[in-house]
Amino acid sequence: MKWVDYREKLRIGFNDKQKFEMLSAILKNYVGNVVEGNLDEDSYFNYCQMVGEDYWNICQPYQRLQDSLDKSTSIHELVAKYIAFCNTYSARYTGYSNNVVSNNQVLGYLKESLEKINIKYEVIEDEDGTFIFPLGAKELDDALVSEPLEWLNDYPNARKTFVNALQQYSNGLYIRDVADNFRKAFEDFLKEFLNNNNDLNKNKKEVEIYLKSQNADPQLIAMFVSLISHYYLLNNEVAKHNDKMDKKYLEFLMYQTGIFIRMLVVVENSSERGKTLL
Repeated sequence: MKWVDYREKLRIGFNDKQKFEMLSAILKNYVGNVVEGNLDEDSYFNYCQMVGEDYWNICQPYQRLQDSLDKSTSIHELVAKYIAFCNTYSARYTGYSNNVVSNNQVLGYLKESLEKINIKYEVIEDEDGTFIFPLGAKELDDALVSEPLEWLNDYPNARKTFVNALQQYSNGLYIRDVADNFRKAFEDFLKEFLNNNNDLNKNKKEVEIYLKSQNADPQLIAMFVSLISHYYLLNNEVAKHNDKMDKKYLEFLMYQTGIFIRMLVVVENSSERGKTLL
């Protein structure tokens, strides 16, 4: 049983401040006792360059990294710093430890720690490295963010834009560019999915034709195409003419993008399975 769950059973519970302090201690302990002999000066220097901290060499790199983590004032900052460490860490034996700790182990420990303390972040890896994504409702995130992200491996242009939008969102950039990147991700997806170069507005008709070819209910087709129209108009009339957007509305656009992608990929996958069975 998790320590957090055990406390809940005792009706003690954990507030966010306590979770932050617990995670901070766990990560610092890990850096000091497991990563200690594997963290070299170059990795620590690259970490300092990434997070914008002064590089100094009075003591061992792992001690300086511990100090850096200790300066964090929130869970988000703490996890972001640890992710920066993951992205700059170069696993190699330096003589202070008998075991070489790999990048996957360093990142895996963060994932285990977040789960153990019931802190809701998802760690996503792409060609540019690793970043964290703050989770909302688990059911929505799994169905409309994580799975579409995996499916988009077959649609590289759309995936790159979708990941970019997620990174901006996770960094608290609630601006029109983020909303437009969600729109562009869906537009790029349709181009790759339908194998054309139409913009989003022009591809509405192609989506309608595709769904008809898959014997979708006419009412469902009408609703789906109508949603795309409203989504397109919202981005044109609101996102493109406002410097900032409310987080909750941006979250809606993110999930709506996932709904569109999920719908079409599920239909396509079902169709492919049907062909295989035939």
